Amino acid sequence: MAFNPDSSSQSEPEGADTSASFAARMEQASVWEREKKEALANPGLGWREWFLYSGSKVWIALGFFVVDIWIVESWLVPFNGVGLGLSLAAAVYLEFLAYRYLWYRWDPEAPRGAGPFRPTLLRPREVGRWTPEAALAKRGEFPPGSAGPRREEFL
Repeated sequence: MAFNPDSSSQSEPEGADTSASFAARMEQASVWEREKKEALANPGLGWREWFLYSGSKVWIALGFFVVDIWIVESWLVPFNGVGLGLSLAAAVYLEFLAYRYLWYRWDPEAPRGAGPFRPTLLRPREVGRWTPEAALAKRGEFPPGSAGPRREEFL
């Protein structure tokens, strides 16, 4: 059987208006070209930023889970409920602090205290180290200026 370029598996039925389908395919192609140019002009996040901002959250949470299982397993062989409870409480608190240190997102609507930021037991940093706001802070553009009225002025 010889190759026939006119026959294809997606050929139009006999007597179909091929001008309409061709015009629709050309319009779709122009839409794809425009979207391609827009994507090339504004590519978005790079691999490093994507991994730090969202991709690593799952893997670090999995690591926290593995550490918690090790703690539970180590206190179960000679069972010690007090040691288990204290160790798990300390581990969960340290994991919470690590999560807040890396990914805490600043809420622009939240009321802010007067003066500069001071670390506390629940907020080790003003913004997480692996957030877009941290990149702004590193460039000196964070926090954004008060461009508009704050919510608490009207409530």
